[in-house]
Amino acid sequence: MKSAKRTATILIVLFDLYLMTGGYSTNGRMYRLVSTPIAHILTDIANWVGGADGIGWAIIILTAIIRLILLPIFINQQRNTTISGLKMQKMRPELEKIQAAAKAAQTPTEQQAISMQSMNLYRENNVSMTGGVSWLTMAVQLPIFSGLYLAIKHADGLKSATFYGMALSKPQIILTIIVFLIYVFQAYLSQLHMPEDQKKTAGKIAYFMPVMIAFFTFASSGAIGLYFIVGGISVAIQTLVIHFMHSGLTKHVEETFSLKRGADELLKEATAGSNFNQGAQRVRPEDLRPRDVTPTETNDQPTGQRNAGKQNRQLNKE
Repeated sequence: MKSAKRTATILIVLFDLYLMTGGYSTNGRMYRLVSTPIAHILTDIANWVGGADGIGWAIIILTAIIRLILLPIFINQQRNTTISGLKMQKMRPELEKIQAAAKAAQTPTEQQAISMQSMNLYRENNVSMTGGVSWLTMAVQLPIFSGLYLAIKHADGLKSATFYGMALSKPQIILTIIVFLIYVFQAYLSQLHMPEDQKKTAGKIAYFMPVMIAFFTFASSGAIGLYFIVGGISVAIQTLVIHFMHSGLTKHVEETFSLKRGADELLKEATAGSNFNQGAQRVRPEDLRPRDVTPTETNDQPTGQRNAGKQNRQLNKE
């Protein structure tokens, strides 16, 4: 399963790169391969819906269909992220031991060896350091997002479309505010089960995302605003699903996850390896080379007596 997901992610990322390197004009790959089919689909849906606001409703319907198709993948990603976070909470005392040992290290070599054990702790206990983030879902959304933006901007019949008086090809402050509020609500939901001490740092990141998405919405177009509104509602629903699953996921982690190797064992190995390396550094390469040994006088007598003997021999010659 993991190998298939990894292969799919690589293929989609390569396809995204192929599209993005082809330019974003009407002659580019993104427009020809993605925007043109999206424009045809939106036009067909708008004709089916009817009315002056048909294109806007077509964007909402198409985005909702795409989100429904990808919903199992998104929920699975959030499930994995939640499980990874629960495992990290159980590992936190072990990480704190490693961090304390690194601060108390007496040499840079020992500090580096101890700090490396943080990564080893994740690896030995099979916990993802990225928190279960799925690059597949991000790679899938990129061409859809870019294709929709170009379709509204360039396609005939779409670039002049409106939605309840709002031009979809231009930024719309009302849609931007709605996007911001939806993602703030989603950020609040994502922190319901987060430990209080983690909310200080994670909360800042969580609430920064609505600001960033709202800014991007206002800088792009009303069509992207509709896309983000539907996407934000979908993400909020996914977060609510995980909220109701949280107690079961916590029980699952408690029953199935246990530390295979703890900080004490890893620190013992790190300290031993660091001491060995430090000991090896004390022996310089020049100390191992053979040295030339020249005969020297034996110093059986004190220096003063040797000098006195030389002076006596000099006087006898005279």
